[in-house]
Amino acid sequence: MTRIISITASALAALVLVALTAAPASAQATTANKQMFLSFSGAVQVPGATLPKGTYVFRIGDPDSQDVWQVLDKSQHHVLAQFFYVRTAERTVAEVNAAHGKPVVRFHETAQGVPPAIRIVYYPADMAGAEFLYPKAQATQFAATRPEATVATTK
Repeated sequence: MTRIISITASALAALVLVALTAAPASAQATTANKQMFLSFSGAVQVPGATLPKGTYVFRIGDPDSQDVWQVLDKSQHHVLAQFFYVRTAERTVAEVNAAHGKPVVRFHETAQGVPPAIRIVYYPADMAGAEFLYPKAQATQFAATRPEATVATTK
């Protein structure tokens, strides 16, 4: 009888150990794609698309390559846009702390009546941001409004 209790206790301990080691792995998997829910009170532009007001899911399209962002509808059933990005210079610790663990979005300046265009997104835990690469036609619109450097693709 003691042997059965000992085997049962060992099996239970092994299950607890597996559960404890699996929990951090699943938590890490949720940050690999940098998924964020972002809500906008008006229309905004992303490379190749204009999103009406609403809530969207922004995430890395392929966590292994880390070079493409995707924008999906709130239910995550439809990819609305997919585009490349480049890493920005790192933020200061004070800037990261000021964000209070929330994503930060910076916009391009656009002409009056034109929806603002997302320039950079900072994932809460990242020091560097992702600057979106816009098609040349969209980037030219931003440059006409404000002659700052705009990162664009050749298409």
